[in-house]
Parts: sequence; structure tokens; C-alpha cells
Amino acid sequence: MVDSASQKSSGEYGDVVIKVVSGSMKGTEFPVKSSVVSIGRAAEADFQVHDTLISRVHCRLTYEGGNWYVEDLNSTNGTWMVGQKVSKRVLLPIRTSVRIGNTIYELYNIYAARNETQSFSMPFVSYRIQPETLTSSVGVEKHTSSVQIDPMRIAREENKRLSAIYKFQNLIAAIFNEGELCPRILSAINTIIHSDKSYLLVYNLATGAFEPVAARTKDAPMSPIDPSAIRKVIVDFVKENREAVLSSDSARLRVKVAGAPVVSECTMCVPLLGKQQLNGMIYLNVSSEKEPYTEDDLKLLTVIGHTAGMALENSRLIDFNLKNERLVATGTTAAHLSHYIKNILAGLDGSLSLLRMGIDEKDFGLANESLHILAKNHRRLGNLVLDLLNLTSEQKLNMKMQEIKPILEDVNELLCPQLNQDGITLTFTPDAMELPLFAEIDAKGVHRVLLNLILNAEHAIQEKMGTLDQKDVGNITVDVSFTLDRESIVFTVTDDGMGMSPDKVDKIFDLFVSSKGAGGTGLGLTVSKRIVEGHGGTIFATSEEGKGCVMTFTIPVGHTEISTSTRAISRNIFKSTN
Repeated sequence: MVDSASQKSSGEYGDVVIKVVSGSMKGTEFPVKSSVVSIGRAAEADFQVHDTLISRVHCRLTYEGGNWYVEDLNSTNGTWMVGQKVSKRVLLPIRTSVRIGNTIYELYNIYAARNETQSFSMPFVSYRIQPETLTSSVGVEKHTSSVQIDPMRIAREENKRLSAIYKFQNLIAAIFNEGELCPRILSAINTIIHSDKSYLLVYNLATGAFEPVAARTKDAPMSPIDPSAIRKVIVDFVKENREAVLSSDSARLRVKVAGAPVVSECTMCVPLLGKQQLNGMIYLNVSSEKEPYTEDDLKLLTVIGHTAGMALENSRLIDFNLKNERLVATGTTAAHLSHYIKNILAGLDGSLSLLRMGIDEKDFGLANESLHILAKNHRRLGNLVLDLLNLTSEQKLNMKMQEIKPILEDVNELLCPQLNQDGITLTFTPDAMELPLFAEIDAKGVHRVLLNLILNAEHAIQEKMGTLDQKDVGNITVDVSFTLDRESIVFTVTDDGMGMSPDKVDKIFDLFVSSKGAGGTGLGLTVSKRIVEGHGGTIFATSEEGKGCVMTFTIPVGHTEISTSTRAISRNIFKSTN
């Protein structure tokens, strides 16, 4: 559904100007003298814009087949059209906002009247107001000097309007996903202003027109979208003039079918204005046989539309920023992990060469040694993959009430053989293995945290053995017990390794911060912290350089009311064993 009226007004490329409508160069007009126009900050751009947030050559306008198109030229901050990021060449109708940096520009037809609607007359407009001031625009005036103004009625109307706005803001608060926000906006509006049908329209870059993305009727909150119920001439008027419109006789615009009754409707359409740009529209209609809309209704819907427009614009900016942050995080992760992965691959290559040498020479001692190195590097790579999966996973923890002991037994069975090979003793205290400890936890998550903490302790001990040539170290102790109030379970992993200075202890849970140098990724403790905090718990470390480290984390016994009874049973069992 292309905006044909706008296209007709475009004429030839020499009939238009680029007009800056917002920014430091507001009011500047650039006459178009070519079918291709580049816009940017540098002198080599055809239209030079003084804006530090735009690129040297930011975007390009092209006239082709009677239409104008805009495309972004890989700019830093992007090109935005009616609140949406332009990722490829798209249609640019006349008087459609394009934002680059802090600058917004539009194409204007130089032969159209500057202060009037360019494409059509206004027989359908009963009342129109400017969203910025809520004052009446040029149009049909309803008030005369003979009308008596009641100050008390005005005050009541203002209080009612203010209450409705607060109600609307509360209903859409804390929703940042555009797909969820659009239906919620309609739902919130329908609790304030009555309507038979309501629509939320946003700009479609592919078609160059505003189209409905959410619909609602008085009987069906999630109605199928029927674009034919929307009067295009009203939508075009609001888009072109950025004004709110009340039309109390839109039935005149309908095509009359023989034998079919013509139902008169009252329609309101308001722009969703954000920061100086149009982000969408709200379109409401109601049968004129019912209570028709008033000028006060239009003013209220206009203010609500401005609030909704800001919410819609914020949701898009948040989504854009999140995508950029993910890209930055991906690049940072790759940069930090590439060297670590290269070391693992080098270890795998070396162990494979030793294994081949041992087999060829029938030296089983060398083969066993190479197999040990191979297994160790394979384990390092597996742990890295698990940490990455835990770090990037958006899945919720699978919380169930279960016993802690099976988790400890699995950790012991998994790590004891490799630790013994390195001359390290892993010990679980009697309380950890004998007390009936139950909690509402994600077993895989707690298992992962314990693995990370014990493997960190292993590295600290190996570092101390190699640096100080001490053979009397090599002990890791795991203890698990209830807190005094029995509301949480405390896990501690104690080692007699190198330890850390206080300044390092404060940073070890930050992403990509590792005390292992090139031997660590800085992921393990970050993942552990994320898992523990997902349980509603805390994790911290106490250490003294050269004297080992104690890693402690606590998790609540229960999180839901359902688990309360189970928690009570666990407490009684614990008490009966003492």
C-alpha cells in the first residue's frame, strides 16, 4: 500500500528540496539538482550537514522510476526512517522523516503550498489539534464567543485527563519489547476511551506506508487485522500534517453498495510522536449512534499518543542498543578466548604427536603420559564450551527441591581421578556427605559452580607447587551446611594454593578477569556468579596471598510457597540427626 498521493507530488527530481526539520541546521533547504544525492558531514557529500554524530558520507538519495529511495552507506549510527533503522534501500515518499544523528530531514515538493496539506482537501476533518500545544489548528472551529466557559468543568476535565494519563503510563510501564508493547498500548487505551475498533499503525519500510500491526474490538482483545476498516485519507492527513484528527462523518468517504446500509462512524486518529519524529498512529472509531467522540477525547488521546510514541521509540532504541552490545560482547569474547583456545589446540597437537611416538616406539609410559595430557586439554576445551553456553544461555534455571549429596558424589567421582594424578587431594567434610541437605535448586547449575571452584583451586595449587617447589601442599576441602537460621545452604571450597591479594579478590568475578594469566579465560567465576545469583544467592572469596583461598556461595533453601512444607520436613530431619 504505497502512499500514492505523496508519490504524485514528488514530480521530477528537480521539483523537490531536502529540508532539515530538526537539528542544528533546522530550516535549511537544499535544492536537488541530480537524481543521486549523498548526505554527510564531509565536504565530499553533496549535501553537507553539520552534525558530529553522522558519518562523512552517511546516506544516499536516489531518484528512479518516478520515486525517491534512501539507503544507508554503512554509517556508524545508522539511518532511521519514521523510527525504524534502514538496512537496505527503501522507498522515501515526500514529507517522510529521515533521521541521521541529531538531524531530521524530509523531501518537500517546491510547488506545493508551504503551510497547507500538499495532497488533498479536508472535507472529512471535524476537528484537528497540534500535539505539541493541544491547540486547535486551522480547520472547523467549534467554539464561539457566546459559549460560556465553566472553570469548574474545565478543572474536572483536566483532573480526569491527568488520571487517565497516569493510568495509561502504569499499564504500559516496564514493557520494552515492541511486539508486546503494541497490543498492550491498545489494551490500555480501551480501558480509558471507548471504541468499537482500535488499531495501532507503524510505518512499513517495504511498502512506504503506515499499516496496522495490532487490532482490537470491544468484544475481541486480539482481533484479526482488517486494513479495509481504516480510512487511508485520514492516515495520510495525520502523517503529512503531524496533527491529531477527529472525523465525525467518515461514512461519506465510503463506497456505497446497493441495498447495504451506510453506517456513520466517528473516528479519531492521532500520531505517536517521539523525539521530534513520527513513530506510528492510533486509530479509533465508534458508531455515531453511540456516544460520539468529543474534542476533549481527542486531546486526551493525543497526550496518550505522545506517551505511547515515546515508549515505542524507547523500545526500538533499547533493542538497537542490545544488538550492538551483543556484537561488542561477541568481539570481546573472541579476542579474549582466541589465545586460550590456541594454547589448548597446541596442547592437543603436542599430545597427539607424543602419543604417535609412544605407539611407534612401543613406549607405553610415553603413550600414557601423552594420553594424560590429551585428556587434560580435552577437559579444558569441554569446560570452556560449558562456560560459554552458561554465559550466553537465556534459559531459566530448572528449580526443583532435591538433595545436595548426589551432586557432591558426582563431582567427587568426576574430579578425583584427575586431581589424584596431579598430587591433589579432594576432601568432602562429614557434614557435607552425611547431613540430609535439601534445597530448591537447579542441580546442573550447582554442579557447574562446584566444578568451576574446584578447578580454580586446582590451578592455584599447581601454580604454588611449580613456583615455590612445595610438595606439602595440595589439599582442596569442600564443606556444605545449613546457615544458623536454616534458610540457606552454604558451600565452601578451601584450598592451600597461591592465594590472592585483596585487590584481585574484588575483581575475580568480573568478565574476562582471571588470576591464571594466559592459563585462564575469565569466564568460570563469572558464570558461577550468574548461576548463584539466579538462585537468589551470593558468592564471594576470602584470600591472602600465599596462604590459599576460600570460595563461598550461599543459596536459599526454597523460593516458592510450595517448597515451604518440604523445607520444614528437611529441618525436622536435620534436627533429628543431631
